[in-house]
Amino acid sequence: MINKKLIYAPFDDRLPAKRRTEIAVSMSDLVMQVVTYVICRTMVDCQQLLQQNEQLRVAHAFLQRALTTHLSNHKLTTEGIVYSYQGQAFELHEEYKTTILTRSVYEHLVTFYFLFAHPKSAAERSIVWLYWQINSKKNLLSATATASVPVPTAEQQNIDEIEQLRNQIKETSIGQQCWAKLDKWTSPHTLASNGCIAFTQDDGRYDVKRVSYSQAWRYLFDNEQTALLYRQLSIHCHPIYDGLIQYQSQAATDEGNDAIPLYFSSSFLAQLCLLFLGLLPDGNQMAAAQFSTKELKTFRALAKLV
Repeated sequence: MINKKLIYAPFDDRLPAKRRTEIAVSMSDLVMQVVTYVICRTMVDCQQLLQQNEQLRVAHAFLQRALTTHLSNHKLTTEGIVYSYQGQAFELHEEYKTTILTRSVYEHLVTFYFLFAHPKSAAERSIVWLYWQINSKKNLLSATATASVPVPTAEQQNIDEIEQLRNQIKETSIGQQCWAKLDKWTSPHTLASNGCIAFTQDDGRYDVKRVSYSQAWRYLFDNEQTALLYRQLSIHCHPIYDGLIQYQSQAATDEGNDAIPLYFSSSFLAQLCLLFLGLLPDGNQMAAAQFSTKELKTFRALAKLV
């Protein structure tokens, strides 16, 4: 049995601040160990599969980038920020210092989910994959390219590649049914948007909608508080008035909240790892020989934290 009290301990303000931080850090340690093992073992055991399957290679890259972002979060949380002032160490307290890293892990999880887990069929997955590639390429275009005016050769090459991908979508049955929206969203002359797309079916007829990062929690988590969490992460990643007011009014010392962004990052990373394992043959058994039953149950409980 998992000790739920321990899983939720970092939120228990009855515990000393130091203890709350220690528990969050220990959970992060466990998640990093499991994810590192999965990444390395995949490289060794699934090398041929990775070479043959571009989507799996990209999925593996998602997991690696999310881990390195989380590692930075862990290091910053445990070591803090120290300035040098008049020859003296001058520690800067900031409980929001890692929120931008936590937000990045969340956005990797969201994109991974809509690329690899949410599509209900290979046909849906193919279009979502093409849409994601198009949006990625649109981010490389200049404002000139989106203004329907002559562009340099390098820009035109990007536009040509986008058109090829658009044609692949249009050639599919689902793409044709949803083309009115997809044509507008994928046009090289419209700006790229963040987030992903998701298909729905009504009486056999397909429709498609865009899902932003701020809306994705409805698909990933059965918890409306996650919507508030993403907004909280966002206001401390941008120069927003309310975020800076919160920054100015934060406690002068750690009251146990400094490791909360790390804890959420651990949860997002664990969930991404479980989704990745679902793409591998017998992936769900990969870590069974390396970690104890208790460790793996804790890992899965963390993945369902939010």
